[in-house]
Amino acid sequence: MSNQTAHFVPDGNTYVEVILPIAIPKPYTYYVPEELVADIQFGLRVEVQFGKSKLYTGLVINITNQPPQDYKAKAVLSVVDQKPIITATQFRLWQWMADYYRCTLGEIMNAALPANLKLTSETQLTLSPLFDDDFSMLSDKEYLIAEALSIQQEISIDDVRQILGQKTVYPLIRSLLEKKIIYLKEDLKTKYKPKKVGCVRFKEPYATYPELINEAFEKVSRSQRQTNALLAFVQLDRRQEVVRKQDIYKMAEVDTSVIQAMVKKGIFELYDKEISRLGSYEEATIDANTLAEQQVSALRQIKEQFESKNVVLLHGVTGSGKTRVYIELIQEALRREEQVLYLLPEIALTTQIIDRLQKVFGDDIAVYHSRLNNNERVELWNSVLDGKPIVLGARSSLFLPFKKLKLIVVDEEHDPSFKQQDPNPRYSGRDTAIYMAHLHGAKVILGTATPSIESYFNAQSGKYGLVEMPERYGGISMPEIIIADAKEELQKRKLQSHFTTTLIDELKGCLERGEQAILFQNRRGYSPSYRCNTCGWHSECIHCDVSLTYHKFHNLLKCHYCGYQTKLPEQCPACGNKQLNLRGFGTEKIEDELKIYLPDAQIGRMDLDTVRGKHAHAKIINDFEEQRLDILVGTQMVTKGLDFENVAVVGVLSADQLLQFPDFRASERAFQLMTQVSGRSGRKKKRGKVIIQAFNTAHPVLQEVIKNDYNSLYQREIQERREYKYPPYFRLIRITLKHKKPQTLNDASRIFDKSIKQSLGHWVLGPAVPYVGRVRTYYLIDFMVKLPRDAKKMAYAKDSIVRATDTLKKSGGMSGVRVSVDVDPY
Repeated sequence: MSNQTAHFVPDGNTYVEVILPIAIPKPYTYYVPEELVADIQFGLRVEVQFGKSKLYTGLVINITNQPPQDYKAKAVLSVVDQKPIITATQFRLWQWMADYYRCTLGEIMNAALPANLKLTSETQLTLSPLFDDDFSMLSDKEYLIAEALSIQQEISIDDVRQILGQKTVYPLIRSLLEKKIIYLKEDLKTKYKPKKVGCVRFKEPYATYPELINEAFEKVSRSQRQTNALLAFVQLDRRQEVVRKQDIYKMAEVDTSVIQAMVKKGIFELYDKEISRLGSYEEATIDANTLAEQQVSALRQIKEQFESKNVVLLHGVTGSGKTRVYIELIQEALRREEQVLYLLPEIALTTQIIDRLQKVFGDDIAVYHSRLNNNERVELWNSVLDGKPIVLGARSSLFLPFKKLKLIVVDEEHDPSFKQQDPNPRYSGRDTAIYMAHLHGAKVILGTATPSIESYFNAQSGKYGLVEMPERYGGISMPEIIIADAKEELQKRKLQSHFTTTLIDELKGCLERGEQAILFQNRRGYSPSYRCNTCGWHSECIHCDVSLTYHKFHNLLKCHYCGYQTKLPEQCPACGNKQLNLRGFGTEKIEDELKIYLPDAQIGRMDLDTVRGKHAHAKIINDFEEQRLDILVGTQMVTKGLDFENVAVVGVLSADQLLQFPDFRASERAFQLMTQVSGRSGRKKKRGKVIIQAFNTAHPVLQEVIKNDYNSLYQREIQERREYKYPPYFRLIRITLKHKKPQTLNDASRIFDKSIKQSLGHWVLGPAVPYVGRVRTYYLIDFMVKLPRDAKKMAYAKDSIVRATDTLKKSGGMSGVRVSVDVDPY
């Protein structure tokens, strides 16, 4: 970025380097026509042509006098923005991510920008329903487009170019958008449209002369409903700036016909008010509650650590009051007029915590996550550019254009959801947050009850500061944890379906006392396997090498990898046997069978199947908070940061599944999940109880969970990691080759294997077929690079992977093989 001044005046021709939201290896250079030079700045979007005819909006990242050496530069067609939509610091983060996670800037841009800021020539236009066929205010070119749209329902930006016979059409489209003649089709990449609500106000003379209000009441005196509507309006008008039609409908219990009648009588007039799509917090904000002694001590230690360290790990047991410590730090940052980013691993956590933070910070806080629609994302993007003080969000909020960011809180820092698995960029939200803080000169708090081994290692070695909060807030005891021996109960024929008598008895007692319970099972669906006892056949996905899961509600077999679904076969496809059995159990089956043992209990379920809607998650949590549900059954969503004051019993239904997972992090993850879900018990009033069902009750992790003994887990894990060369002592890079034909994939793996091992030798493990060898019709083969912690060796390894990939792609018939690189896989 050699030049980022607002008005670059060159000696010769001006060129710009532009990134496009596609996976090309480097930015593309375009020539800037003389009439556009004065408008060009770093960070603006420009309309450009790429390939033979396709139009994109790309981002200007550099202004230069140097033409490209290897091709003739095409011209920039138009400048889209009047001010930059990204910042220089933000772009430096993109550059680091592209380099570290081995992907392209285009892939970063595609992940970072809201869809509505990425237009292409295929974007569809349609005539606005507000347009009343009045063409008199339009220019000749605008008239041609409006006329075309009045004949056809929709046309693309490409069609507009052909109609007008010119390439530069975006300024014209923007003009039509501003005049509300057209809009861009919502389900494609559309430009941001403000949200409007229907409002009511007094018509003249009542608007100017409120003393004439009695005259208005006389006009409606013969209609009780109209009188009620007028009274409601007067009350609402006194206490809020605008009065929405919906407010009157609700308060006066009337409908639209009443308001329309009053419009005809000349009392009201209707208008549309543009409002924020981000929602606002209308309740009065409150001061956070008084700090406990442990919280005061933690705050003092964090500030002391920040004097010499940029990152502090806050290790506090579940219920210790870590959120209250974050609130205090955020308040201090706001007093200094700084921006704060509060990161959570996924949307599941935001429902409760946003309510808590809004009570303290009001409209100073905004929420950013994948459930926002594109219009909401653009609005939030712009509000962060304008200095929005606090953003609460999932990992994607790292891409927002902060200007005064000085504090990042990474809550539940251990959580695997912080890692983007697919597609590129495959980044770690926690690690990226730490580098982002470095660029902004900000401080980072990593908060958790169960630190990742890597973060705790960094704290123990002095790279991070460490602050501990070992006691629960208010002196409440940690829950009593009981291991229920499922193997013994099975042998004694006491096991009731998938429930031990210990668990069932505790649940009954809990319900009799009017308390609530949470049950955790890390599989959704009804049953994970549908099998034939005669020949051993089992239902498998046609696209992936995994068993199909039975979902009783839909009466279908579904694949949790690709979404494929099919009906249950009436007989075994292999041997014709009609006696087919369901094996295993998921959350849906638990919910179903609990009703047999606890017929009077109100049971809810929280997993990926039940929280697909934008507000579904909030509704389930609200129902449980309001005690409309007695028992909540869920996957790991229920383990994360939720705080319910009436939960007395927590059940972990299958600890063995967690402990036997084929991954070097299995013990760490199992400890984290069981400890986190245990922490949901007995948080407010009294000591809770946790029942962990297991067949292998002697596993050391179970003893560590019972004692809440993170140090023992850490010491055992760190010794094994050192011995077997795993993080934090070694770095990992996973390389996955994918192709639809197994023979082509095998040939590709041999070529790649030879090339990569020439450079990296014994650092490379593989090739090997992964745990799931085919996903979405693609066969997979993995390589794992395992190398010592050394920045130069890491850079050399990444360069070697790029060279091996190039060698593979240049080999005959291998251009269709996909190569994905995952640096620091979780």
